[in-house]
Amino acid sequence: MANLTKRALLAAGGAALAASALPGAREAGAQTPRNTLVIAAQIDDLVALDPHHSFEVTGSDLLKNVYDQLFTLDPTKDVAELQPGIAESFDVSPDGRTFTFRIRQGVRFHSGNPLTAADVVYSLRRPLLINRTPAFMYRSVGLTRENVEQTVRQVGEHAVAVTFDRAYAPSLIQNLFTATIASVVDSRLVEQNAGQDMGNTWLNRNSAGSGAYRLARYQTNESYTLERNDSWWRGRANLQRVIVRHVPEASTQRLLLERGDVDIARNLTPTDIAALRGRQGIAIAAWPRGTIQYVCANLTVPVLQDPRVVEALKWLVDYEGIANNLLSGQVFPHQTFIPRAILGELDRRPYSYDPDRARRLLAEAGHAGGISLTIDTANSFPSLDCAQALQASMARGGVRLEVLPATGAQVLAKFRARNHQLFVGIWGLGYPDPHYNADSFAHNPPGADNPGKLTWRNGWVIPELTARTEAAMAERDQNARAAIYRQIQEEFLNTSPFAVFAQQQVQVAMRANVSGYMASSPGLSAIYWLASKA
Repeated sequence: MANLTKRALLAAGGAALAASALPGAREAGAQTPRNTLVIAAQIDDLVALDPHHSFEVTGSDLLKNVYDQLFTLDPTKDVAELQPGIAESFDVSPDGRTFTFRIRQGVRFHSGNPLTAADVVYSLRRPLLINRTPAFMYRSVGLTRENVEQTVRQVGEHAVAVTFDRAYAPSLIQNLFTATIASVVDSRLVEQNAGQDMGNTWLNRNSAGSGAYRLARYQTNESYTLERNDSWWRGRANLQRVIVRHVPEASTQRLLLERGDVDIARNLTPTDIAALRGRQGIAIAAWPRGTIQYVCANLTVPVLQDPRVVEALKWLVDYEGIANNLLSGQVFPHQTFIPRAILGELDRRPYSYDPDRARRLLAEAGHAGGISLTIDTANSFPSLDCAQALQASMARGGVRLEVLPATGAQVLAKFRARNHQLFVGIWGLGYPDPHYNADSFAHNPPGADNPGKLTWRNGWVIPELTARTEAAMAERDQNARAAIYRQIQEEFLNTSPFAVFAQQQVQVAMRANVSGYMASSPGLSAIYWLASKA
């Protein structure tokens, strides 16, 4: 079986990995338990299990299978298609500011407590009250810690109303409420364990959800185990148990898969994938993920303030080489900030690798002898590898590039302080709406420091584009809204200090006896509850 697509809904099953489940510790041909899905993955970035605190991709993979959100996305579709979740339906007030959600009846939490409108109110207020990183998503639509008791309220036995600071597109609000931050928690159980932080400490070790699985065990930097919720309102998941083990080395993940100690290897290199392709009993599958990779130029640096210099840099990115050679199978070429399968996507790739054209532009800008720049990058795959590839490709066009690697925390601090010249980075989609990315790539309100926005970090002053991005948030017609985002991206391609060069594709190897597993979905997370084993 080779190169199956997302539509094939390939899956993985698994077995408990004992401490002895290392290369050489088990006999060849070993199998994982029939009712268990075992995944080898890098999960050391899993720093929060509280759904109103977590802001990591690995956390989303766990939490989206444990908690229900107000809305969800159809995991079987190639595009982000909204479906009702805990919010069964909704109405919008004539002024467009107040959304009233009808809460689904008959849903129970893992504890057995019924899920009520009061739980939804508690869960929508709580992210702002504990004020962790993802709270910015609610603040971006006018919900604050100070006003949340007035803006989020129960208005009937099974109804919750949320009033925003202005009218927003209904699709934006629905997409926002598919995010992990919109997870509904068991308020009674959380309050029983609240302590001084509304249960934040407790929820970072336990779960209080109503989803397909419940958290049975979590060991930091080692593993987590999920057990099936047999009473899930959507229908019982196929497999009883999911175990995800932290295996940081790709080579070890590969060996465990080959031996049958795991059913899925999540973080293999292109070399590992190539070695496994065509092997009996192993399948390779890939799913697009809403994560893009880019290089950007700091326009506060004098030499980069000439648009011809920035354009020259865009012609010095080897887009095809990165996608087809360096990161083969793990990305595909993409040059705009809205990922494929999201409303407003634009399939335009006007730039290609052209060092001669870049040299002409630099000469026109007064740099016939070329220029010297530095590029900051995290000292890990794939960012460091991409920076080194850029160093080589730009040299042929007259740009002498010094690579400055550092830890992720160090390089981000420098980037957010605008102390870089060039920066190579990765940007993930927090929720499946075009506004999430437009807010950072095409929005920079004047008069304030906005270190959270990539536009601000690169000194890109864009009052007109900012106004258009704000208008797109309020457009209620889906087709018209999509058209605005496509227009914004056209201007972005022509004038921005960004060269987006790839979109991530999650590529995994798995045992061939599994089906239904999805390593990524339109909802931006792995799907465990569809997985089954033959």
